[in-house]
Order: sequence, then C-alpha cells, then structure tokens
Amino acid sequence: MLRRPEDKVSRRVTLLAMSALLAAMAAPALVRAAADDLPRPAVDPRAGTLPTRQEIDSILQELSSVTGFRIHKELPFELITRDQVNVYLKEQIRESVKPDDIAAQEATLKKFGFVPPDFDLKQNTIDLLTEQAAAFYDYHRRKLFISDWATENMRDVALIHELAHALADQNFSIRKFLGKGSDNDESSLARQAVVEGQASWLMVEVAARRGGRSLADPATARELLQNAQADSDDGYPVFSKAPLYIRRTLLFPYEDGERFQQAVFLRDGEAGLTRVFRQPPVSSAQIIHPERYFAMTAPSDPALPKPIKGAKEWVTGSLSELEAGILLEQYAGAPLAADLAPKLRGANYRLDQIKRDKRNMLVFASEWDTPEAATRFFEAYKKVQRTKWKSVDASADTDTRFAGKSDDGFFTLTRDGVRVLTREGFAQLPE
Repeated sequence: MLRRPEDKVSRRVTLLAMSALLAAMAAPALVRAAADDLPRPAVDPRAGTLPTRQEIDSILQELSSVTGFRIHKELPFELITRDQVNVYLKEQIRESVKPDDIAAQEATLKKFGFVPPDFDLKQNTIDLLTEQAAAFYDYHRRKLFISDWATENMRDVALIHELAHALADQNFSIRKFLGKGSDNDESSLARQAVVEGQASWLMVEVAARRGGRSLADPATARELLQNAQADSDDGYPVFSKAPLYIRRTLLFPYEDGERFQQAVFLRDGEAGLTRVFRQPPVSSAQIIHPERYFAMTAPSDPALPKPIKGAKEWVTGSLSELEAGILLEQYAGAPLAADLAPKLRGANYRLDQIKRDKRNMLVFASEWDTPEAATRFFEAYKKVQRTKWKSVDASADTDTRFAGKSDDGFFTLTRDGVRVLTREGFAQLPE
C-alpha cells in the first residue's frame, strides 16, 4: 500500500520485511486438526530442546519428495529464547526499516482509519512477532531458529513450515524473490503469499501423506484445508487484540496463499510448486481469485490529481482488493465487503504533506468493474468518512458528490462512471 516517492520503499516492509519470523503464526492452527489425527515420524521435538540433525534431514527429505526441489546443502539451526527473539526483532527493524518509513506507514493507516489515532505500529509489530514465532528461518543468514517455549505440536508443524522455506530458498533465493517485488505494493503482497502460502500448504500435504492421503484428493482437501483463525486467536492475545487490518494482512499470506497454492497444484501438479516462483502472481486479487492469475489479469492504475500548491508528495501506493475489503468490512459490514471488494479493478492513493502546517492530505482514487459497483462504494465510503472522524459537517450530499468539513479538515468525495475519488484533510474545500 505504501511507497515513498524519493526512494520507492514499499509500505509493506514495515509489516512484512521480517515475515520469516511470523512462520508459526498461523501454522499450528492451520494443521492442528490434521496433525493431531495423522501419524508422524519417530520425532519428539519437545519444548526447550533441539531436534537432531537426523530429524531435520528427515523432514527436508519429505519436503523434497513432495516438491521435487533439491537439497543442496546442510542447514544450520539453533535454539532461541523468547527474549532473544525480541532482541532479534528490534535489531531487524533497526537495520531494515527507516524511522521515516515507519512514520509514513503509521500515518497512512491512521488516515484511512485502519488503526486508532494512538496506535504504535513499531511496538505492535514487535509484540506480535515475539508472540508468534515458534520457529523461523532467517533468509539472510540462511539459518533455522527454533524457540525454547513451543509446544510439541507447534514445534512439529512449525519445523515443516520453516524447513519448507529453507528448501525453497536453496532452489529460488527467497530474499531475491521477495526483493524483486519490494517497490510495488501489490506485487510485494502477492510474492509474500507465494512464500508463506506454499510453506503452509506443504505443512498440510506432508501431514496428509504421513497418513497415506494427499491434497490432490478433493475430499482430503476439503477436510484439511480449513481456516482455523478462530482457534489460533485463543492462544495469541496480542494478535487477537490487534486492529482488523493488522490481523487480516498478517494472516493473508498464510491462509489465502495456501488456498492459492492448492489451486495451482490442482491445475499443474508438482510443476505448480515451481511455477509460482518462476511466474509469480502480481496482485492480491490474483491470490484471492487464482483464475485471474491463470489469465494474467493485472489491476488497473487510476491516475491521481497533482498535489495542491505548497504541498509535496510524501507517500504513494496502491490499495489492494484485500485492503479494500478490510476497509469495507470495518466500516460497512462483512457482507458488503465480501460482495463488493472483488469488483475493484484498481486503486491508488497518495499522502501529500504541508510541513509548515503539519498537515497530511489523503488523495485516493479507485476504479470498479461497473458504474453500479462504483456507486455502491461511493455510498459505503460516505459511511467510512462519517464513522472514522469524530464530527462531519456536510455541505453537499448528492448521488455523485459528498463534501464538507470534519475534524480532520475539508474533504470531497466524488463519483464519475466507474471512478471514485476522495480528497481529505485539506485546509480548504478541494475542487
């Protein structure tokens, strides 16, 4: 969603640059039902102890047999404590994310109304990752870290997930793969879904094969590929209390990515595990709707009006179908979100800044597949505006224009055909 014009840093770096550390966030819940019932190899990965080299190599061999990926070298691994994870995360943020990028990300989320005004993005991210990481594979060091607090079941499935990352890295260089999409929000999220989705899918497939089954069988897939977010929330209080946007965007690469990988696998078989790295999807819409990936349907690129006099571009980016759905669900309800978000063709936004006034202005344009869908979004976004601000005094409210003043400043919302444009936070009514 975010790119600073001067250096083209993706907004997603703030939440996803350390995605390897989120490895077990969805992992235990995603396969809990299957893993509890299916046989496992003679491995006892107890909390507080390291698995043996033989156990690590055995899982890698399982993964290699499923994917066809080659094991090129032995994988180093070590035990890590929760306190060490916390320190590690802080170091990664300091080294990987500029303070200005965090400030830009936080300002953007608050401007859209995704998070409350007092939300601390940096601390929330650290808390989330510290809570979730049962094990993680470091793409830079190419080393596996295993927590000393994970339960046996968490350890087992987390190892499969992380070793899937390690094996893919030996064949495709995950750091380079993710880096190629880092200057484009939609591409970044889609590539993230490839990496995490495939590892999550492999957890289920390995568990299934241990029981003599496979996700190639539709009945097995229906049984095992389930969204277990409700179960996972109970064990993760920081995650369960996070804003909807944070929860959905962090889970998306795992859950939707897993379903995407299943769709490609059913179409292409084992070759589909390689295809997603060789020909990666370019948008969250292609992940959510695999048929768009097969048809290579890319999002549109709606133009934005130039900044007003005295203002400079601060942040630019795109709003994905995923994010549009979250925005609609948060302010207009889940049924509307589920029906309307897939009709988004493309959306861009920009945060302009007048530093002397300490004023940030949002310019946000979206295009929809029909005028009717644009009209529905126009009406829904009125509700967004009326809800996210404390006060709204409308000077115009018609079928194509909604304008006035809020505690954030002056705003206009207009609809023209399939296009909807909003400008918010201005010192005077924008024309």
